[in-house]
Amino acid sequence: MMKYLHLLLIACALTTGSLCTAQSDEATPVQLASDVWPPFTNHFGKPRIATEIVHLALAKAGYEPASEILDSWTVPSDLKADKYDGCAAMWKTTEREAYLFFSKPYLESRIHLAGKKGSDVNITDLSQLKGKRLALVKGYAYGELVDSLTGVEIIYGKDDVSNLKMLISDDADYTLVDDLLIQYALKEHTEKCEEFLDFGKQSLQTNPIHFAVRQNLPGAEDMIKQFDQTIRLMQADGTYNRVLRLNSIAIDIDGDGQKELVLADVNLDIEAPTGGYEIYSTGGSSLPAKTRYSIRDTIYNGWDEVPDDYRSTDDVIPDTRKEGFNLFGGDF
Repeated sequence: MMKYLHLLLIACALTTGSLCTAQSDEATPVQLASDVWPPFTNHFGKPRIATEIVHLALAKAGYEPASEILDSWTVPSDLKADKYDGCAAMWKTTEREAYLFFSKPYLESRIHLAGKKGSDVNITDLSQLKGKRLALVKGYAYGELVDSLTGVEIIYGKDDVSNLKMLISDDADYTLVDDLLIQYALKEHTEKCEEFLDFGKQSLQTNPIHFAVRQNLPGAEDMIKQFDQTIRLMQADGTYNRVLRLNSIAIDIDGDGQKELVLADVNLDIEAPTGGYEIYSTGGSSLPAKTRYSIRDTIYNGWDEVPDDYRSTDDVIPDTRKEGFNLFGGDF
């Protein structure tokens, strides 16, 4: 086994002059803006895992974050106009890098094709959708995936959930939607999805999700630096598991090129976990044959090294992909 979190904390302290989680006497307010982009951003009380991660990381780094959820995706222009300080979840583009500082990616959006039941959703070249109606969210940075499309009727919905509903109501033929949203839809509305929808298995585009702040915001670069350091600690100590409400995530914790399973420190079964949600599709190979486990800041080189005290079925952390996140409301 190997202790490593203390080394990260020391490195963090040397870089910033204080521990990343240390709170100043007076926290610096940070006003963020996002739109409804489930399950990443949403209104308070609804699933918004990206917002929760960013708020928690900023709070640990000594800031006081707040997010306003906008009715439509006007965040880039609003940030240009200095209406807000930043955004909890953005895709990085060359145009946006001209006026925003971006964190390192802390999640990924993996775009899949969804279609009406019976549709060919295994298409990897969207030019094959010629003559079809494709529902998108206006202002989203789909990039090359849709920029050169011709002969496809583009229909705009206010968010991904609305676009899925357009498929069910036959107002669109296809849409592009995030893999996490698909997983939640399949768990929450299994029968409706099986009756009306088909989902592609292959990711057509993987977009890293970043925290972004205005370059002209005082202290912006330092905020991004502290955020990145705190995120690294949160990924190592199991905090991500609690935000995602998952018992295991797969991520390369120690930078050796192989992913470990970071486990919650409760509800570890007698049998060894065989996999977890991958935070990043790159940045480390698949889990090795001899999986290593990270629990409470300690890496164990095999299941036989994990203390028996951790193997309990009490205090279950719910897996939202099984129990539902109530993303869609009763009218889905």
